[in-house]
Amino acid sequence: MKYLYFFILLIVLSLGSKAAHITGGEMFYDFVGVAANGNLKYNVTLRLFRDNNCFSCADIPGSVSIGVFNNDNNSLLGNSYINVGRSSLQTLTPSGVPNCITNPPNLVYSLGTYTFAIEVTPNMRGYTPVFQTCCRIDGIMNVPNSVGATFSTVLPGSNQLAPGETDSSPRFNTNISIVCYNNSFTLDFSATDPNPTDSIVYSFCSAFGGGAAQDASFATPAPPPYAPVLYTNGFSGNRPLGNRAFIDPQTGIITGIAPDAGRYVVVVCATSYRNGQLIGTQRKDFIVTVAPCDYASAELKGDKEVVVVAIARHGDALRQASEDLRADRQPEFTQIDC
Repeated sequence: MKYLYFFILLIVLSLGSKAAHITGGEMFYDFVGVAANGNLKYNVTLRLFRDNNCFSCADIPGSVSIGVFNNDNNSLLGNSYINVGRSSLQTLTPSGVPNCITNPPNLVYSLGTYTFAIEVTPNMRGYTPVFQTCCRIDGIMNVPNSVGATFSTVLPGSNQLAPGETDSSPRFNTNISIVCYNNSFTLDFSATDPNPTDSIVYSFCSAFGGGAAQDASFATPAPPPYAPVLYTNGFSGNRPLGNRAFIDPQTGIITGIAPDAGRYVVVVCATSYRNGQLIGTQRKDFIVTVAPCDYASAELKGDKEVVVVAIARHGDALRQASEDLRADRQPEFTQIDC
């Protein structure tokens, strides 16, 4: 009998570990055209990231369940969920790694892409496609263990677009960067907007939880609104990497001095405008790894307004950064060039 209990325990532990696999994701849309009946045709894409160094985690799913909700009344479009198969799977690694990094991390991610076509009747507040899952990996520094994730976008309605206007949403780049603890760093969370006349404003924002999702194959995602996760250890959605990391609202580039080694949930919102009118907000939710690596050398520029840090734990670099923060201004951090 004790062997049976042991076998059941192994199964339970295996299922629990396989539930945790998502490192990040985003959802975006492309306008395709107008159907003969006047419906609007879109292609909607979900991207999911997985940390390949998490050997006990589940693989990127072969298919996902998507709900599409009418924002005028929160009804489920077609009264059914959409099963979307994975259309591509690729491997992502950092590029341009400086040779002077000591103890560099081995960062390897899988990126799964899921795209589906949809037709919607024009309405006022648009439609929300959504995917929900449980759980994020454990041991994250700024949110609790086993919290889930929600990835969604909003197809704009007549409240957002003038008559005759159409829109394809911004989509974030998929660059991977190495971040060394307590050192200067740069993360590129910029996005590309297919509409050349639209403008984008970037900001940190709070991550969404996974709602009622209990596993990685949750089949019934819920309509909006979505609840933000609780942050821990003094972090917040606006300060996901602490008080020494900042995002440029015009470029989406995150710079500053990294916190202690660990994993941190970082969510960036890219809000698009057309002629001053808000179109929508796209979100990239990603677990950033801050590694226990370092740099073998450092160079400080002479301009006192610029902080260039290779080993920010020592000397004038840290003092200058602290002075800038105490002066309530955002210091300028330059990426290390070894």
